[in-house]
Formats: sequence, structure tokens, C-alpha cells
Amino acid sequence: MDRTNVEILKSVLRAFNEGRLDEVKRSCSPDVTYTIRGRGPLAGTYEGADAFVDALGRVKQLTDATMAAEPQVVLADDEAMMMYARVTGRRADGRTYDNFQAYLYRFRDGLLIEGQTIPVDQHAFDSFTS
Repeated sequence: MDRTNVEILKSVLRAFNEGRLDEVKRSCSPDVTYTIRGRGPLAGTYEGADAFVDALGRVKQLTDATMAAEPQVVLADDEAMMMYARVTGRRADGRTYDNFQAYLYRFRDGLLIEGQTIPVDQHAFDSFTS
């Protein structure tokens, strides 16, 4: 039985939260495009699975592997999905992040082909990651 996109997203999110980025990569198309909105050091568009996973690795590195997302609402159809999630993390200097972010994902053939991180409070996210 094929997994639904929601099931795929849940497994990818669990892998990210637990720092298993190789598992995240296996759920991505080799030519995935992922955009992190904002003006902070993580902002930008990442082309390809390696670049996307490297960006996630930078997130984990910046936050001593504490950055994690907990879905609050997930809306999906056969190709696209929006997730609203509570995201938390802390930096070595004591700064913390506890806020909400929206995510847009597109899938094809069971693989992530496009995604976006859209912080609800862009200033707080940029400040935390800077």
C-alpha cells in the first residue's frame, strides 16, 4: 500500500526532529527546491536534495539539535499540503525560540519536490537564527 503524503510528512518531520537527516533526504526528489523565507542566515532557496538537507543540518547545528516542529494543523490533497506547526529550539547562548510557522509542501510519486518554510513572526525567526 502506498503511503499518503500526510504519512510521508509525519515520518519526515519525526526524522528531522530526531536529527536523522539521511532519512529526510530519502523522502526528497533529487531535484527538490526548498525555500526558507526571511533575511536571516538560513534564508534562501535550496536546489537539490543535498542542498536542502545541508540547510536542515545548519538548523540543527545552530540550535544544538534542539529545533523541532509539532504539527498543529495539516491540510492536504493529492499533490500539496499546508502545515501549521509550533516550532521550538534553543541556542547555546541561551536564546530560545517558541513560535509558529507555516509550511507548504508539494509531492510527486511519494517524494517531496518543493517546500517552503514561512515563519509567522519573521523578525523573531531571523533574530533567533542570526
